[in-house]
Amino acid sequence: MNTKLISTLSAFALCAGALHVNAQVQIAPIFKDNMVLQQQTDAPIWGRALPGLTISVTVSWQENAIETKVSKDSTWRLVIPTPGASYDPQQITVSADGRSRTFSNVLIGEVWLCSGQSNMEMPMKGYSSQPILGGQDAIVHSKNDFLRCFTVGKAMTLQEQESCTGRWESASPNTTAEFTATGYYFARLLQEVLDVPVGIIHSSAGGSAIEAWIPHEAFTREFPKIAIPNDISREKKKVLVPTVLYNAMIHPIAGYAIRGAIWYQGEANVGRYQEYPRMFAAMHDAWTKRWGGKRFPIYLCQIAPFRFSDQAGNAFLREAQMKIAQTQPDTGIAILMDTGEQNCIHPANKQVAGERLAYIALARNYGFPNLPYRAPEFRRAEYADGKATLIFDHTGSGFTSFGQPLTGFELAGADRVFHPATAAIVNGKIVVESSQVPDPVAVRYAFRGYIRGSLYGSNGLPVSSFRSDNWDDVR
Repeated sequence: MNTKLISTLSAFALCAGALHVNAQVQIAPIFKDNMVLQQQTDAPIWGRALPGLTISVTVSWQENAIETKVSKDSTWRLVIPTPGASYDPQQITVSADGRSRTFSNVLIGEVWLCSGQSNMEMPMKGYSSQPILGGQDAIVHSKNDFLRCFTVGKAMTLQEQESCTGRWESASPNTTAEFTATGYYFARLLQEVLDVPVGIIHSSAGGSAIEAWIPHEAFTREFPKIAIPNDISREKKKVLVPTVLYNAMIHPIAGYAIRGAIWYQGEANVGRYQEYPRMFAAMHDAWTKRWGGKRFPIYLCQIAPFRFSDQAGNAFLREAQMKIAQTQPDTGIAILMDTGEQNCIHPANKQVAGERLAYIALARNYGFPNLPYRAPEFRRAEYADGKATLIFDHTGSGFTSFGQPLTGFELAGADRVFHPATAAIVNGKIVVESSQVPDPVAVRYAFRGYIRGSLYGSNGLPVSSFRSDNWDDVR
């Protein structure tokens, strides 16, 4: 293979005028052997080359080549019409000036982006002294050439990058240990149910704030009062700096055809929960724009209960995430009230997280509308005779506590002091009362940093923590 055509973007990508003699044509780094392309769409492929050069792309599933001319700014881009999903390996060849680069073992299927902080980054092998529940057995039995993962190398910059590191790998006992656990379980269930190849692109960073994943122009427009430093070399926690992870870990892959994204992040924003829905909306809108304007869904994991120093801090963040799923288009939420661990911020049960995200995708994107993927959601409380009767949406076939007492309910009167309360399932509603609160005006459920959820829908999915009040100062 002639080295004049390479499959990685180098410093040339940042300086179109300085052409390297061995870098005449460059292809975005996510395009590699073993990649999975989104089925039945116009899949972009792009890169850089000498201005005026003709780029030709041929694919094994159609006869005619697709061509484009490199623009004056040294960029090129074209789209490849993809067929329906298939287990048959395909080839893509990029040619220019008599030279070519062929990508082999390409599959056509479903592609999802997986992003967030450490709970998305957490690999199947777990962290030090923090295992994945059932992870070893899942790894051993993971051999599946039709489930593939591309992990973007961790990096942070203040300037948008066109290069990143990573490679496409098939699931196997030799590779799956390094895959994102939440993403793996999500992809595994999709692949099993849909019976098509599934590829996940994993781009996450432990400890990161949502601000770090928002592009610069969107962030400065929506949040002009939050300063972005000119230099991050002295920042103690670079993953909290606005835009730096988008620049280095999303921008290089932005545009690669995907069905949607899954998102597991929020712990780093517990102290700034008021802004979280706006920031999520800004990120979603900006990503959509960077992907060419075609709206795609982002389904998020609600952060699991954990003992933060602020007793109710992450309950407020969980509430903010719930509001996103209830009010923002093309979103959905996996509730994890039953997976939290008091002293570990990384729940071991990542299978539940990944598969609950997959339920949403199956119901919303893959033609299974009758799949009960949603737990009951609190709507309002009605007060009478010293009791609170709670009204919910999406109750389906009702509630359950799996035969255990309902716990975690509190009532408050006009003094705004909450007291433990008893609760019961009565005629498809939840009735709450407390001898200490004869005239309740507010109710909360599981509104603590760490608490074990006790209320479920009859589909087995846990009900999110909630409150009827808006007393942010009451903890």
